[in-house]
Amino acid sequence: MAQEIALLGGLFNAFLWGSWTVLLKKLDGYPLDAFHIGLFIVSFAFVWVIALLTRGQVLFIEIGDVWQDNAEIIAVALIVGGGYVIGLRIMLTVYSTIGLTVTAPIHTFMSLILGTALAAVAGGAPAGLAPLDLGLACLLYFAAAMATVWARICRDRALFEAAGSQLRAAAGAKSRRLLARNIAWVALASAIITTYPLGLAFCLRTPSHNYGLGPLPYMALLVTGSLLGALLLSGAILTRRGQWSALLRAPWQFQRYALIAAGAHYGGNIINAYATGILTAAVSWPVGTTANLWTFVWGLAAGEFKGAPRKSYLLLMASAALFVAGTLYLRWALLRSA
Repeated sequence: MAQEIALLGGLFNAFLWGSWTVLLKKLDGYPLDAFHIGLFIVSFAFVWVIALLTRGQVLFIEIGDVWQDNAEIIAVALIVGGGYVIGLRIMLTVYSTIGLTVTAPIHTFMSLILGTALAAVAGGAPAGLAPLDLGLACLLYFAAAMATVWARICRDRALFEAAGSQLRAAAGAKSRRLLARNIAWVALASAIITTYPLGLAFCLRTPSHNYGLGPLPYMALLVTGSLLGALLLSGAILTRRGQWSALLRAPWQFQRYALIAAGAHYGGNIINAYATGILTAAVSWPVGTTANLWTFVWGLAAGEFKGAPRKSYLLLMASAALFVAGTLYLRWALLRSA
């Protein structure tokens, strides 16, 4: 029963992860880096308040005990927090440059396959869960993500066919170099983001990894590293562009977006950490990649597929079916291994 609850928790945290990014479309000229720093300032306060209210001084005692026994765990938690935020910021820039259709396959493959493999090596998997079963579930999730990308391609071809032909005619060596450079950035950012499941696997106590931090102490350290990473990269960009005033004088509209995004992003992170404590990162991470489906669901709700051909909608339905199939297969495999 605990594994089933954790699996449902993993699916809910995927919903939160896949939902907050829709707010990026509402920035309307507000600097992305100001939003990025605001998001992690609020996340820092959010996580530490929850951790202190629920754990009190035990929070610091546990962190201190782990520091004495294995200081590397504390260091890795902080480094991973800053690292994945830098990767996320790079990814957002590339998304805005060349779009989701080109970047999604590379990002999904590296996050799902590489991230899961690293997590399994570093933190192990539930006892009895066959690597083949875990691999098959990951392939179903990957096929689901690719179906959403294909649906978007079909939509773009139908709605912008004329514009697309003009763009292809005007494209030259310079645009191809730009595309190649951005694809390289996607690969780099995706590799950096895979430190997130690696950090969970290395730092968190799980059934196959009986030493390390509990979920809330780990999240408190992770969000501290996240804030430092956001200040380091986005703060440097705001300084270079002279845009700190946009953050310091941000109207309530954008402060509200930071509050919502922080609750969804780090609320999802906390749920994911608790799910990892039961399932291990090798299982909770691929479940979290179902966030891709929710990103497209929000796109449907916003009318992004209005006027798209029937094939696009059929592919989105197929994607949802594949996500469900992957989750059901993973649940079956976990029950069989218990």
